Amino acid sequence: MVAKRSPIRKKKAFQTLGPAPSKKGGVWVAAILGALVLINLYVFVWNKNTSVASIKEKADNATPALTVPSAGGLEPVQTGNPMPGNGKQLVAVPSVGLVSENGSAQVGNGNGNPNLIDAKVGKGDSLGRILKRSGLGPAEADEVIRALSGVLDFKSIRAGQAYRIERGTDGRVRLFELVISKVHKVRAERDDKGTLVAKDDQQQTRIELKEFGGRIDSSLYAAIKSTGEDPSLVAFFVDVFAYDIDFYNDTHEGDEFRVVVEKEFKDQEFLRYRRILAAQYSGRAGNFTVYHFSSDGKAGRYYDESGESVEKSFLKTPLKFARMSSGFDRKRFHPVLHTVKAHLGVDYAAPTGTPVWSASPGVITQRGVAGGAGNMVTVKHDNGLETLYMHLSKFASGQKVGDRIDAKTVVGFVGATGLATGPHLHFGVKKHGEFVDPSRLEPTRGPAVPSAYKAEYLAAAAKLKSRLAALSTDGAAPAGNGVTASSN
Repeated sequence: MVAKRSPIRKKKAFQTLGPAPSKKGGVWVAAILGALVLINLYVFVWNKNTSVASIKEKADNATPALTVPSAGGLEPVQTGNPMPGNGKQLVAVPSVGLVSENGSAQVGNGNGNPNLIDAKVGKGDSLGRILKRSGLGPAEADEVIRALSGVLDFKSIRAGQAYRIERGTDGRVRLFELVISKVHKVRAERDDKGTLVAKDDQQQTRIELKEFGGRIDSSLYAAIKSTGEDPSLVAFFVDVFAYDIDFYNDTHEGDEFRVVVEKEFKDQEFLRYRRILAAQYSGRAGNFTVYHFSSDGKAGRYYDESGESVEKSFLKTPLKFARMSSGFDRKRFHPVLHTVKAHLGVDYAAPTGTPVWSASPGVITQRGVAGGAGNMVTVKHDNGLETLYMHLSKFASGQKVGDRIDAKTVVGFVGATGLATGPHLHFGVKKHGEFVDPSRLEPTRGPAVPSAYKAEYLAAAAKLKSRLAALSTDGAAPAGNGVTASSN
C-alpha cells in the first residue's frame, strides 16, 4: 500500500521555487508599456509637425527638380507618369564628375560651365574610367577611344595629367584633350563633318649645350646646385658613373667634376636635361671619364677614352645613395633573433622609399612576401647570377614575374618589412645557386664600340675631351658655352 505524502512536504517543495509573482508589479509593467505606445502614436501619427505623413509631405514639397546639361544651361527633367507631390519623376542621368589631384572623385566641374570639364587623371585611371566618370555614355566613350587609337599610347596616361572635355551646343562631345607633358598634347576634336578626329600636338623645343665644372665641399648635390644648375642633374650624373663610383661612400671633399650636358627649352622655359655627352670625375676613388656615343642609329651608350664600355655586369651598388650598414658574414649575430646566423648578403641603410635598382639585366623570377625577408624581388641574370632585394616597403608598379628588365630599372623601394630593425635594403647574390659576397664579384665589361665605328668614336671623344679640359672647377663656364640646336 502506497503511503500518502505529507501536505507539509508538498508545500515546502513549492516554496523552494521562490515567491509567486506579484500581481501589483505586473500592473505597473503594463501601465508603462501602454504609456510608451501612446507616446509613439502621438509623435508619429497624431502630431502635425512630427508625424510620418507630415514629414513625407514636406519632403515631397522640398524635392528639387533633377537637372541635366543642356545647350542653354540646366533644365528640369519632366517625364510622363508624374509622381505624387511635386509632379516630377526622378530619372537617372549621368553625373558630371571631376577628380582631384589625389585621385578622389568630385561631382561638378567648378568652372560654372556645364558643358566644360577640366580635371586631372586620378591614380589608377584608364581612359575609359575617365570618360565614364565625366558623364560620357558607352557610345560617346567608344567614339572618343576609337578616335584616339593609333595616336595616343593609352599606357602613357599617368596620374596628375590634366584633361579637358567640351560639349557642343548639340550636347555631343566636341573636344577631348589630354596633356601628356609641357610640350605634348593629344586631342580628339569634332570636324566640320561631325567626326571626331585625333591629333598629336608636339610643340617645338630647342637644345642647348651647357658646360661647367665644380669641386666637392660637402656633397655632390650641393656642388652641382652651387653651379646654378637644377638639382635634378645629380641623378643623371650618378647614373653615368653608377658602375664605378658609390657616391655615398666614395665622395670626398676636394673631388672635382666636369660635365657637358644637353638642356631642353621651350621658349625661355627650361624643361629637362636630355643627355650627358661627356663627364669626368676625379678624386680619391680614382679618375673616371665617359663619353656618350651612338652607332648605326642605336640607343647611345657610354664608353671610356679607348672605346671600352663603362657598363659592367653589376652596378657598384643597387641604390644611388646608401651607406653599407652590414657586410657579408657567415657568423653574424642577428639583431632581431639574437642568435648567430649567417648574413648572406650586404645591407644598405637608406630612408624608406629610396628607389632600388636591378644591379644587372635579367628576368624577375619572384616578387612577393617571403617570410623574414619581407617584400622581396628576385632577378635571374644571363651570367648565371641571381640577385635578391629584401625588406622592400613596396614594389615598383607595372612589373610582374617573367618580365625582362634592364640594369638600373627600379624594382622596389627601401623599407623595413619582415625581420628588420629599421629601413634598409638587404642585397643578396647567388652564383649557380650558392650565396656569394657581392663585394668580391669580378664584374665583366659590356661590349666595346663596334670596330666599324671606332675611328668615328675616337674623333668625337677627342673633341669632347678638349672641351672638358677647358672647363674650370670653380664653376666658371668657358667662352662659347650654350650651343643651340632645334628639337621636336
